[in-house]
Amino acid sequence: MKSFLKKYWYWIVATLFFVVAVLFFSNTKLPNYLKAKETVGRLHREIERYEAQIEEDSVFLENVKTDEYLEKYAREKHLMHSADEQLFIVE
Repeated sequence: MKSFLKKYWYWIVATLFFVVAVLFFSNTKLPNYLKAKETVGRLHREIERYEAQIEEDSVFLENVKTDEYLEKYAREKHLMHSADEQLFIVE
């Protein structure tokens, strides 16, 4: 092993220097790549969250088209009642 290192130490050092130079000093730096990869992952998770929200809102909009659901929603969320009813709020 020592004879191998003695014989090729220059090439090993040159190769390591080249790899470090390519990874850190080139236009496509490794830290920038890792940061961009993290950003892409975060954006994909955000896209999935928004798609789920769109699906929920689409179902809600379909339900609101019916009078029964609209009345139920108005009573529950906005505390509305008809003229001949009394409203009691229990918390």
